[in-house]
Amino acid sequence: MLVMNTEIVQITQQLKDVYEGEPWFGRSVKSLLNDAKPNVSFEKPNDQHSILELLWHMITWREFTIKSLRNDDEKNPQYFEDNDWRKLDHNDSSLWGKGLQKLDETQSELIESLQHQVDKRLNEIVPGKKYNFKSLLYGIIHHDIYHIGQIAYVIKLLQNK
Repeated sequence: MLVMNTEIVQITQQLKDVYEGEPWFGRSVKSLLNDAKPNVSFEKPNDQHSILELLWHMITWREFTIKSLRNDDEKNPQYFEDNDWRKLDHNDSSLWGKGLQKLDETQSELIESLQHQVDKRLNEIVPGKKYNFKSLLYGIIHHDIYHIGQIAYVIKLLQNK
């Protein structure tokens, strides 16, 4: 029996395009973050989230998605709630490089995890949630687009000071 994974393939391609491709809306996540200057990335304009915090927030939800796809019980759902907007030491300059590396790693893990899925899985409810995997996966795409818009704005705001 032939298993069709057309929607999984489409979601995977969209994740790749938004992350490191040439998305229709402008710059990819990786392109924008690679051009962000670390000193700007640690600033919190008007006491809002720094680019550093947005980066680690995006990592958290990739980790949650990977864990959910793999049925991994190692970290309970509360871990992700607690680390959604984790407290970061903005004096620790190593967090920027570590964050960029971790985002790359979680992107690769997410893509790899999707390669083991079938379209039927998209209708399953995410463990501990009220939504299905289709909503979660399209949500990650939308989440990235939303936050890279914020990041682009913050970069322009702070680099033009």
